[in-house]
Amino acid sequence: MLYLAPPFHIINQVTVFRDHEDPLQWYYLPGPPRLTQIRDTVTGTLVPQLQVIEFRGTAGTGGFLNFDVNLGIDPEALDEIRDEIKRLENLRSSPRLAPVPLIDGTVKLMLFDQQTGDVPAVPAPTGPAATDPTEATGPKFVLKLSHHAKPALYGDNQAAFSCRLTEDGVKILKKALQGEMSPIGVVFSLDYLALRPAYSVRLNIDWDRVQKHFDTSFGTDTIFYQSEITKAIDELIDNRTIVLEVDTFVPEGEDSELMARRDQAVDEVRDMLTGAFFEPSLNPVEPKEDAWDKIEHLAKTASALAVTGGWGALVGFSYRKIDRRRIDRKRLDFNIRERTTVKKTIYPQGHLSGLFRVLREPGIDLSRFVLSVDLDDPWFARRKLQVISRADYAADQIASIHVHLDYGGQTKSAVLDAATKTADIEWNSLLAGGAMRQDVTARYTVNFRDLDGTERPVTLQSPAMTETGEYLEINPRELYSLVPIPVQALNFPWERYSHIEVQLQYADPERGIRQADSYLLKKEDVTETIWKMFVLNPALTRFRYKLIYRAVDHRDVEMPWIETDEERLTIRDPFPQKRTLEIVPVFDWTKVDRAFVDVSYEDPEHDIVQEASFEFNSAVTSTQTFLVALKDPDRRTVGYRVTVIYKDGTVADIPESFTLQRRITLRDDMRGHKIVTIRPESGDFAGQKLRDIVVKAKYEDAERSLIFEDEFTLKSGTDRAHFEYDFAAGGLTKYRYQIVRRFTNGLSKTVDWKPSDEDEIIVPLK
Repeated sequence: MLYLAPPFHIINQVTVFRDHEDPLQWYYLPGPPRLTQIRDTVTGTLVPQLQVIEFRGTAGTGGFLNFDVNLGIDPEALDEIRDEIKRLENLRSSPRLAPVPLIDGTVKLMLFDQQTGDVPAVPAPTGPAATDPTEATGPKFVLKLSHHAKPALYGDNQAAFSCRLTEDGVKILKKALQGEMSPIGVVFSLDYLALRPAYSVRLNIDWDRVQKHFDTSFGTDTIFYQSEITKAIDELIDNRTIVLEVDTFVPEGEDSELMARRDQAVDEVRDMLTGAFFEPSLNPVEPKEDAWDKIEHLAKTASALAVTGGWGALVGFSYRKIDRRRIDRKRLDFNIRERTTVKKTIYPQGHLSGLFRVLREPGIDLSRFVLSVDLDDPWFARRKLQVISRADYAADQIASIHVHLDYGGQTKSAVLDAATKTADIEWNSLLAGGAMRQDVTARYTVNFRDLDGTERPVTLQSPAMTETGEYLEINPRELYSLVPIPVQALNFPWERYSHIEVQLQYADPERGIRQADSYLLKKEDVTETIWKMFVLNPALTRFRYKLIYRAVDHRDVEMPWIETDEERLTIRDPFPQKRTLEIVPVFDWTKVDRAFVDVSYEDPEHDIVQEASFEFNSAVTSTQTFLVALKDPDRRTVGYRVTVIYKDGTVADIPESFTLQRRITLRDDMRGHKIVTIRPESGDFAGQKLRDIVVKAKYEDAERSLIFEDEFTLKSGTDRAHFEYDFAAGGLTKYRYQIVRRFTNGLSKTVDWKPSDEDEIIVPLK
């Protein structure tokens, strides 16, 4: 009988099993489904048992498919398997191979959208007899599957199939016979019986070690209980003096009777161990005790009850000491095994790609297996084509699309627009080799509207294309692209610029494109717009733009043309660097009536002059801010002049002052403030062997207690420093400075103090 025991061999993708008794008997599982082949007596080639009949006509269209399938394995392959088994198992003789004995089985056919057991819906009739085409819910490919539910169950397990197909089913099947597509599948379900191990109980005992353990653990005149004996045996199993192994080869709960027999075998092995070294305290086979024996036994039993506190002592055991050295065998190897018969199921299956691959082998003419029956002459058929427009007429400014169609010299045309997006075209059929030609040559012209022809083409012509299907989709975007370029003003200072003029240009002279557009952005209406760039060459997407900022004070800022290929144009503040000066009044308003502050900023190199005036009084005491946009971030000096009018009519003018600070404080005792910029002349410090230059500056007006001094170190030609000091109206205006040049060799050169009232000190390197 087939035995499910290792080793399992898979040879040339065929699984084989041994017999439970005969080492030369082997069984092999069936192979995947394949077409049955019969040798042609004339040519000597193997011919597949397959036939396809296709028919068409007014009465209807469809076809039939008939074929035979088996699970056999070629004799040559079986010979190779025999040789491999002989080698793997070291057999003296060649093994015998037989198919797995089957007891039952079924076979299922899957074809397109149907499988055996389904009830296909009958489609609406075709031809003149058709009455209600709405009865069919969709395309159907299979009308009926005919075959016996069971395979042969002997030999190669051959199964025969016959299928009736719809017209669409025949079309797909013919293509599938020539390719690797798989619209058909065959699934076998085969049952067979096999023998497999159920469980195994193995016992290995070292008698000498067991007896020694029991001699030291139990006395001969003491009653012991089953739990104590079990615990002692478990200790011997744990330290491997007694090796008790139980293997179960079936899932728990699958066969309750089998599990019971396994547990019984384990219990018998344990009972054998107990019986070998212990005997029950109430042994029925011993001679009857006399009165004194009973009294002695009762005393022992009573003592045991007193210790254990229960009647369990009445079923105790006593240790039987035996000299095992007198026994010939001092080891015991014991094994209980059981095997059981199980029913196994296999599912050999194959798809069309595997079943019909044999049809593409050399020497096989596919036309022998396909029989075409024309119920009607194809000359009467009609070639139909539906033209569908996928254009966005409004967004792309398309007026119409003119489609020209040519079917074997028969030309027709259609005009599509926003109101008419589809057109149905028909021709009398043309035959080629007895079949209707399907190829239709098409081209179309796109006509645009509301365009300036000097900037871009007003019409586009598509290349010729060939359509063999029933639908022709027209997508003008295959000829051109309208690339959207978002133009957006982001975080823009609308308080300084009321409008932004954006000029955009894209040029492709080779294709007649000179697109130029302009947009005006303003805060109230439009802060973002989309420019659609008309592109015929996808590799040419660079454009250029120019920005003109229309200022509120009429000082417009015009930027140069910039070329880019960015997908978004973001407009920001043209001069993001800002200079802010806060003016904080802290007058004693009981004495001061009002104060005027005139603030100015100048940048002659960039033609920037910005002025502002502020008035403060007892009602207006909040901090005021002067803000200017910088074109030169390094030029941050702000000038200011303060006029204070007191309540007694006196007027105090603070001389024109300058500051680099973020704020100035207006006070009654306010002084003028001057800033002197210190910088080295152009040149290389290293070339002059200069380590650095130290400049000391000092302003002193002792009469007014005004003393300011500072020291600055210049280490490169780009360093800048500022000396700031306060001065009083009518007081001294000059300051003094000293220059110390320190060289890399450790020496230095000092230039004596010099007076100056200039706003800038340029320090020579020599």
